[in-house]
Amino acid sequence: MTPRERLRKALNHQEPDRVPVDSGGIVSSIHEVAYRNLLGTLGIAEEPVILDPVQRIVLNSEAVLEALQVDTRYLYPNAPSHWEYRERPDGTWTDEFGSGFRRTEFYAECVAPPLAGKSLEEIKRYRFPDPVDPARFRGLEEKARSLYESTGYGLVSGPIICLDYIRWILRGLQESVMDTAEDSPAQDYLLDAILEWQMAFGGALLEEIGEHIEFFWVGDDWGGQGGPFYSPETFRKVFKPRIARLIAHLKTKTEAKCAYHCCGSVRWAMEDMIDMGVDILHPLQPNAAGNEDTGSIKREFGERIGFHGGTNNQGLFHGDRDPLLADTLGRLRDLAPGGGYIFSSGHNIQANMPPGNLLAFFESAREYGRYPVDAARIDREIRRLGTTAA
Repeated sequence: MTPRERLRKALNHQEPDRVPVDSGGIVSSIHEVAYRNLLGTLGIAEEPVILDPVQRIVLNSEAVLEALQVDTRYLYPNAPSHWEYRERPDGTWTDEFGSGFRRTEFYAECVAPPLAGKSLEEIKRYRFPDPVDPARFRGLEEKARSLYESTGYGLVSGPIICLDYIRWILRGLQESVMDTAEDSPAQDYLLDAILEWQMAFGGALLEEIGEHIEFFWVGDDWGGQGGPFYSPETFRKVFKPRIARLIAHLKTKTEAKCAYHCCGSVRWAMEDMIDMGVDILHPLQPNAAGNEDTGSIKREFGERIGFHGGTNNQGLFHGDRDPLLADTLGRLRDLAPGGGYIFSSGHNIQANMPPGNLLAFFESAREYGRYPVDAARIDREIRRLGTTAA
Protein backbone atom coordinates (compact mmCIF):
# COMPACT_ATOMS: atom_id res chain seq x y z
CA MET A 1 0.00 0.00 0.00
CA THR A 2 1.10 3.58 -0.47
CA PRO A 3 1.54 5.62 2.71
CA ARG A 4 -1.58 7.63 1.82
CA GLU A 5 -3.68 4.51 1.32
CA ARG A 6 -2.35 3.10 4.59
CA LEU A 7 -3.17 6.25 6.53
CA ARG A 8 -6.58 6.67 4.93
CA LYS A 9 -7.64 3.12 5.79
CA ALA A 10 -6.52 3.55 9.39
CA LEU A 11 -8.42 6.83 9.70
CA ASN A 12 -11.53 5.03 8.45
CA HIS A 13 -11.15 2.33 11.12
CA GLN A 14 -10.03 -0.32 8.68
CA GLU A 15 -6.91 -2.46 8.80
CA PRO A 16 -4.23 -1.55 6.23
CA ASP A 17 -1.08 -3.60 5.64
CA ARG A 18 0.56 -2.12 8.75
CA VAL A 19 -0.03 0.74 11.16
CA PRO A 20 0.75 4.13 9.60
CA VAL A 21 3.69 5.96 11.16
CA ASP A 22 3.66 9.70 11.85
CA SER A 23 6.49 12.07 12.74
CA GLY A 24 7.04 15.73 12.03
CA GLY A 25 4.11 17.55 13.57
CA ILE A 26 4.08 20.20 16.27
CA VAL A 27 3.41 17.43 18.82
CA SER A 28 5.11 14.48 17.10
CA SER A 29 8.52 15.79 16.12
CA ILE A 30 12.04 15.57 17.57
CA HIS A 31 13.89 17.97 19.87
CA GLU A 32 16.92 19.51 18.21
CA VAL A 33 19.38 17.81 20.60
CA ALA A 34 17.96 14.33 19.97
CA TYR A 35 17.76 15.15 16.27
CA ARG A 36 21.44 16.08 16.05
CA ASN A 37 22.33 12.86 17.82
CA LEU A 38 20.18 10.93 15.37
CA LEU A 39 21.83 12.62 12.40
CA GLY A 40 25.21 11.50 13.69
CA THR A 41 24.05 7.90 14.04
CA LEU A 42 22.49 7.90 10.55
CA GLY A 43 25.50 9.61 8.99
CA ILE A 44 23.36 12.43 7.59
CA ALA A 45 25.04 15.82 7.20
CA GLU A 46 22.54 18.64 7.55
CA GLU A 47 21.87 21.67 9.71
CA PRO A 48 18.54 21.24 11.54
CA VAL A 49 15.79 23.76 10.86
CA ILE A 50 13.82 24.78 13.96
CA LEU A 51 10.10 24.24 13.47
CA ASP A 52 8.94 25.60 16.84
CA PRO A 53 11.29 27.81 18.90
CA VAL A 54 9.19 27.29 22.05
CA GLN A 55 9.59 23.51 22.12
CA ARG A 56 12.88 23.59 20.17
CA ILE A 57 11.68 20.89 17.81
CA VAL A 58 12.97 20.56 14.27
CA LEU A 59 11.48 20.31 10.81
CA ASN A 60 12.32 16.70 10.01
CA SER A 61 14.24 16.48 6.76
CA GLU A 62 13.25 14.17 3.94
CA ALA A 63 16.31 12.04 4.62
CA VAL A 64 15.27 11.47 8.24
CA LEU A 65 11.62 10.85 7.34
CA GLU A 66 12.71 8.22 4.83
CA ALA A 67 15.08 6.59 7.31
CA LEU A 68 12.24 6.26 9.84
CA GLN A 69 9.80 5.19 7.08
CA VAL A 70 7.28 7.86 8.03
CA ASP A 71 3.98 7.82 6.11
CA THR A 72 3.07 11.50 6.58
CA ARG A 73 4.30 14.82 5.25
CA TYR A 74 3.32 18.08 6.93
CA LEU A 75 2.20 21.36 5.41
CA TYR A 76 2.84 24.57 7.34
CA PRO A 77 1.80 28.13 6.51
CA ASN A 78 4.31 30.93 6.18
CA ALA A 79 4.97 33.70 8.67
CA PRO A 80 2.67 36.71 8.32
CA SER A 81 3.91 39.72 6.41
CA HIS A 82 4.39 41.90 9.50
CA TRP A 83 6.49 39.48 11.57
CA GLU A 84 9.52 37.22 11.52
CA TYR A 85 11.25 35.22 14.21
CA ARG A 86 14.14 37.21 15.65
CA GLU A 87 15.85 35.97 18.78
CA ARG A 88 17.73 38.67 20.66
CA PRO A 89 21.22 38.09 22.12
CA ASP A 90 19.67 37.48 25.57
CA GLY A 91 17.52 34.63 24.21
CA THR A 92 14.25 36.55 24.16
CA TRP A 93 11.85 37.21 21.32
CA THR A 94 8.31 38.39 20.68
CA ASP A 95 5.79 36.36 18.71
CA GLU A 96 3.22 37.72 16.26
CA PHE A 97 0.65 38.19 19.06
CA GLY A 98 3.04 40.41 21.00
CA SER A 99 3.80 37.75 23.61
CA GLY A 100 7.33 37.77 24.95
CA PHE A 101 9.32 34.54 25.28
CA ARG A 102 12.68 33.66 26.84
CA ARG A 103 14.80 30.72 25.78
CA THR A 104 15.88 28.32 28.52
CA GLU A 105 18.29 25.40 28.22
CA PHE A 106 16.01 23.10 26.24
CA TYR A 107 12.81 25.10 25.67
CA ALA A 108 11.40 28.58 25.95
CA GLU A 109 8.73 30.04 28.19
CA CYS A 110 6.28 32.89 27.89
CA VAL A 111 7.53 35.63 30.21
CA ALA A 112 5.67 38.72 28.96
CA PRO A 113 2.00 38.10 28.10
CA PRO A 114 0.74 41.44 26.71
CA LEU A 115 -2.69 41.31 28.38
CA ALA A 116 -1.51 40.38 31.88
CA GLY A 117 -2.92 42.76 34.45
CA LYS A 118 -5.21 44.42 31.93
CA SER A 119 -8.81 45.37 32.55
CA LEU A 120 -11.63 44.18 30.30
CA GLU A 121 -11.69 47.59 28.61
CA GLU A 122 -7.95 47.36 27.94
CA ILE A 123 -8.30 43.81 26.65
CA LYS A 124 -10.96 44.99 24.20
CA ARG A 125 -8.50 47.52 22.78
CA TYR A 126 -6.02 44.78 21.89
CA ARG A 127 -5.73 44.21 18.14
CA PHE A 128 -5.05 40.71 16.89
CA PRO A 129 -2.76 40.18 13.89
CA ASP A 130 -4.52 39.60 10.59
CA PRO A 131 -5.55 35.91 10.51
CA VAL A 132 -5.98 35.88 6.73
CA ASP A 133 -2.88 37.83 5.75
CA PRO A 134 -2.19 36.50 2.21
CA ALA A 135 1.49 36.10 3.06
CA ARG A 136 0.58 33.23 5.38
CA PHE A 137 -0.73 31.10 2.54
CA ARG A 138 1.32 32.19 -0.45
CA GLY A 139 2.38 29.15 -2.48
CA LEU A 140 0.77 26.71 -0.06
CA GLU A 141 -1.94 25.39 -2.38
CA GLU A 142 0.63 24.75 -5.10
CA LYS A 143 2.91 22.93 -2.67
CA ALA A 144 0.05 20.78 -1.38
CA ARG A 145 -1.10 19.90 -4.88
CA SER A 146 2.44 19.07 -6.01
CA LEU A 147 3.10 16.79 -3.03
CA TYR A 148 -0.27 15.12 -3.45
CA GLU A 149 0.22 14.43 -7.14
CA SER A 150 3.93 13.54 -7.11
CA THR A 151 4.13 11.43 -3.93
CA GLY A 152 2.04 8.80 -2.20
CA TYR A 153 2.43 10.28 1.26
CA GLY A 154 -0.48 11.17 3.53
CA LEU A 155 -0.50 14.97 3.82
CA VAL A 156 -1.32 16.68 7.11
CA SER A 157 -2.07 20.27 8.09
CA GLY A 158 0.68 21.20 10.54
CA PRO A 159 -0.50 23.98 12.89
CA ILE A 160 -2.47 23.10 16.00
CA ILE A 161 -5.51 25.37 16.06
CA CYS A 162 -6.13 26.06 19.73
CA LEU A 163 -8.00 28.36 22.09
CA ASP A 164 -6.70 28.19 25.65
CA TYR A 165 -3.01 28.17 24.73
CA ILE A 166 -3.44 31.46 22.88
CA ARG A 167 -5.27 32.85 25.90
CA TRP A 168 -2.38 31.74 28.13
CA ILE A 169 0.28 33.52 26.09
CA LEU A 170 -1.87 36.66 25.82
CA ARG A 171 -3.22 36.86 29.36
CA GLY A 172 -0.76 34.69 31.28
CA LEU A 173 -1.54 31.28 32.72
CA GLN A 174 -2.32 32.46 36.23
CA GLU A 175 -4.74 35.20 35.18
CA SER A 176 -6.35 32.96 32.55
CA VAL A 177 -7.10 30.34 35.20
CA MET A 178 -8.36 32.97 37.62
CA ASP A 179 -10.62 34.44 34.92
CA THR A 180 -12.16 31.00 34.52
CA ALA A 181 -12.40 30.35 38.27
CA GLU A 182 -14.19 33.68 38.74
CA ASP A 183 -16.28 33.31 35.57
CA SER A 184 -14.95 36.72 34.61
CA PRO A 185 -16.30 38.62 31.58
CA ALA A 186 -12.67 38.81 30.44
CA GLN A 187 -12.74 35.04 29.99
CA ASP A 188 -15.70 35.02 27.62
CA TYR A 189 -14.55 38.05 25.66
CA LEU A 190 -11.05 36.74 25.10
CA LEU A 191 -12.05 33.15 24.32
CA ASP A 192 -14.65 34.35 21.82
CA ALA A 193 -12.16 36.70 20.18
CA ILE A 194 -9.60 33.89 19.90
CA LEU A 195 -12.27 31.54 18.55
CA GLU A 196 -13.18 33.98 15.79
CA TRP A 197 -9.49 34.48 14.96
CA GLN A 198 -8.82 30.74 14.77
CA MET A 199 -11.93 30.08 12.69
CA ALA A 200 -10.77 32.71 10.21
CA PHE A 201 -7.16 31.49 10.14
CA GLY A 202 -8.00 27.78 10.12
CA GLY A 203 -10.72 28.24 7.53
CA ALA A 204 -8.40 30.15 5.22
CA LEU A 205 -5.65 27.56 5.68
CA LEU A 206 -7.94 24.65 4.87
CA GLU A 207 -9.34 26.46 1.86
CA GLU A 208 -5.79 26.29 0.48
CA ILE A 209 -4.85 22.72 1.40
CA GLY A 210 -8.03 20.98 2.58
CA GLU A 211 -8.54 19.13 -0.70
CA HIS A 212 -5.20 17.37 -0.35
CA ILE A 213 -4.83 16.50 3.35
CA GLU A 214 -5.90 13.47 5.38
CA PHE A 215 -6.23 15.17 8.76
CA PHE A 216 -5.78 18.52 10.48
CA TRP A 217 -4.91 19.39 14.08
CA VAL A 218 -6.91 21.12 16.81
CA GLY A 219 -6.02 20.99 20.48
CA ASP A 220 -5.41 22.27 23.98
CA ASP A 221 -4.29 20.60 27.19
CA TRP A 222 -7.34 19.83 29.34
CA GLY A 223 -5.65 17.23 31.55
CA GLY A 224 -2.94 17.26 34.14
CA GLN A 225 -0.92 14.28 35.28
CA GLY A 226 -3.42 13.37 37.98
CA GLY A 227 -6.76 14.44 36.50
CA PRO A 228 -8.59 17.24 34.67
CA PHE A 229 -6.92 20.66 34.50
CA TYR A 230 -10.30 22.33 34.90
CA SER A 231 -13.29 20.60 36.45
CA PRO A 232 -15.27 18.55 33.91
CA GLU A 233 -18.25 20.81 34.57
CA THR A 234 -16.22 23.93 33.74
CA PHE A 235 -14.78 22.29 30.65
CA ARG A 236 -18.26 21.37 29.40
CA LYS A 237 -19.71 24.79 30.14
CA VAL A 238 -16.90 27.08 29.00
CA PHE A 239 -14.77 25.27 26.46
CA LYS A 240 -16.63 22.38 24.89
CA PRO A 241 -19.22 24.46 22.97
CA ARG A 242 -16.51 26.68 21.54
CA ILE A 243 -14.34 23.74 20.48
CA ALA A 244 -17.33 22.02 18.86
CA ARG A 245 -18.09 25.20 16.93
CA LEU A 246 -14.46 25.49 15.82
CA ILE A 247 -14.23 21.89 14.60
CA ALA A 248 -17.61 22.08 12.84
CA HIS A 249 -16.47 25.21 11.01
CA LEU A 250 -13.16 23.69 9.94
CA LYS A 251 -14.92 20.61 8.64
CA THR A 252 -16.92 22.79 6.24
CA LYS A 253 -13.59 23.51 4.49
CA THR A 254 -12.33 19.95 4.06
CA GLU A 255 -13.28 16.30 4.16
CA ALA A 256 -10.17 15.57 6.21
CA LYS A 257 -10.40 14.13 9.71
CA CYS A 258 -9.84 16.14 12.90
CA ALA A 259 -6.97 15.05 15.14
CA TYR A 260 -7.14 16.54 18.63
CA HIS A 261 -4.14 17.07 20.90
CA CYS A 262 -4.81 16.93 24.65
CA CYS A 263 -2.02 16.14 27.09
CA GLY A 264 -2.53 14.52 30.46
CA SER A 265 -5.55 12.75 31.88
CA VAL A 266 -8.25 12.56 29.22
CA ARG A 267 -10.41 9.48 29.74
CA TRP A 268 -12.90 11.60 31.67
CA ALA A 269 -13.45 13.63 28.48
CA MET A 270 -13.66 10.85 25.88
CA GLU A 271 -17.40 11.22 25.30
CA ASP A 272 -16.93 14.99 25.08
CA MET A 273 -14.24 14.55 22.44
CA ILE A 274 -16.56 12.40 20.36
CA ASP A 275 -19.39 14.92 20.81
CA MET A 276 -17.11 17.75 19.66
CA GLY A 277 -16.38 16.03 16.35
CA VAL A 278 -12.90 14.70 17.15
CA ASP A 279 -11.93 11.80 14.89
CA ILE A 280 -8.59 10.87 16.39
CA LEU A 281 -7.16 11.66 19.82
CA HIS A 282 -3.53 12.40 20.70
CA PRO A 283 -1.42 11.54 22.68
CA LEU A 284 -3.41 9.34 25.10
CA GLN A 285 -0.56 9.79 27.60
CA PRO A 286 -0.40 6.32 29.21
CA ASN A 287 1.05 7.36 32.58
CA ALA A 288 -1.59 10.02 33.30
CA ALA A 289 -4.50 9.16 35.57
CA GLY A 290 -7.22 7.17 33.81
CA ASN A 291 -5.22 6.57 30.63
CA GLU A 292 -3.14 3.61 31.82
CA ASP A 293 -5.25 0.78 30.38
CA THR A 294 -5.11 1.49 26.67
CA GLY A 295 -6.72 -1.85 25.87
CA SER A 296 -9.80 -0.94 27.89
CA ILE A 297 -9.97 2.50 26.27
CA LYS A 298 -9.76 0.95 22.81
CA ARG A 299 -12.52 -1.54 23.60
CA GLU A 300 -14.82 1.12 25.01
CA PHE A 301 -14.27 3.94 22.53
CA GLY A 302 -12.31 2.53 19.59
CA GLU A 303 -15.26 2.15 17.23
CA ARG A 304 -16.12 5.84 17.59
CA ILE A 305 -12.74 7.55 17.83
CA GLY A 306 -9.20 6.75 16.71
CA PHE A 307 -5.90 7.18 18.54
CA HIS A 308 -2.57 8.74 17.67
CA GLY A 309 0.54 7.88 19.68
CA GLY A 310 -0.31 6.41 23.07
CA THR A 311 3.36 5.59 23.67
CA ASN A 312 5.20 6.46 26.87
CA ASN A 313 7.77 9.05 25.89
CA GLN A 314 7.51 10.77 29.27
CA GLY A 315 8.57 7.77 31.30
CA LEU A 316 10.54 5.39 29.10
CA PHE A 317 12.09 6.92 25.97
CA HIS A 318 15.26 8.06 27.74
CA GLY A 319 15.88 4.85 29.73
CA ASP A 320 16.82 1.26 29.02
CA ARG A 321 15.71 -0.01 25.64
CA ASP A 322 13.92 -3.21 26.72
CA PRO A 323 11.26 -1.56 28.94
CA LEU A 324 10.69 1.05 26.22
CA LEU A 325 10.13 -1.62 23.58
CA ALA A 326 7.95 -3.75 25.84
CA ASP A 327 5.68 -0.82 26.56
CA THR A 328 5.59 0.21 22.90
CA LEU A 329 4.64 -3.31 21.81
CA GLY A 330 1.88 -3.34 24.40
CA ARG A 331 0.44 -0.12 22.93
CA LEU A 332 0.52 -1.63 19.44
CA ARG A 333 -1.25 -4.73 20.73
CA ASP A 334 -3.92 -2.63 22.47
CA LEU A 335 -4.55 0.15 19.95
CA ALA A 336 -3.80 -1.18 16.47
CA PRO A 337 -6.39 -3.98 15.99
CA GLY A 338 -9.31 -2.93 13.82
CA GLY A 339 -7.52 0.14 12.48
CA GLY A 340 -8.11 3.62 13.84
CA TYR A 341 -4.53 3.92 15.09
CA ILE A 342 -1.56 6.04 13.99
CA PHE A 343 1.80 5.15 15.51
CA SER A 344 3.94 8.02 16.76
CA SER A 345 6.18 9.10 19.59
CA GLY A 346 3.28 10.12 21.79
CA HIS A 347 4.44 13.70 22.22
CA ASN A 348 7.65 15.14 20.79
CA ILE A 349 10.81 13.08 21.27
CA GLN A 350 12.81 14.88 23.91
CA ALA A 351 16.47 15.81 24.08
CA ASN A 352 17.47 12.83 26.22
CA MET A 353 16.24 10.00 23.96
CA PRO A 354 19.30 8.09 22.69
CA PRO A 355 19.35 7.58 18.92
CA GLY A 356 19.49 3.80 19.37
CA ASN A 357 16.23 3.93 21.32
CA LEU A 358 14.69 6.19 18.71
CA LEU A 359 15.54 3.89 15.82
CA ALA A 360 14.43 0.77 17.71
CA PHE A 361 11.15 2.48 18.61
CA PHE A 362 10.22 3.15 14.98
CA GLU A 363 11.45 -0.27 13.89
CA SER A 364 9.06 -1.89 16.38
CA ALA A 365 6.09 -0.43 14.50
CA ARG A 366 7.31 -1.84 11.21
CA GLU A 367 8.04 -5.26 12.73
CA TYR A 368 5.03 -5.75 14.99
CA GLY A 369 2.46 -3.35 13.55
CA ARG A 370 1.61 -5.48 10.54
CA TYR A 371 -1.96 -6.63 10.10
CA PRO A 372 -3.48 -8.78 11.30
CA VAL A 373 -1.81 -7.84 14.57
CA ASP A 374 -0.31 -10.95 16.17
CA ALA A 375 -1.07 -10.36 19.87
CA ALA A 376 0.40 -13.70 20.91
CA ARG A 377 3.70 -12.91 19.20
CA ILE A 378 3.77 -9.48 20.83
CA ASP A 379 3.15 -10.98 24.26
CA ARG A 380 5.95 -13.50 23.74
CA GLU A 381 8.33 -10.68 22.82
CA ILE A 382 7.26 -8.65 25.86
CA ARG A 383 8.05 -11.65 28.07
CA ARG A 384 11.40 -12.11 26.34
CA LEU A 385 12.22 -8.48 27.03
CA GLY A 386 11.74 -9.29 30.69
CA THR A 387 8.86 -7.05 31.71
CA THR A 388 5.10 -7.22 31.98
CA ALA A 389 4.72 -3.47 32.43
CA ALA A 390 2.98 -2.93 29.10
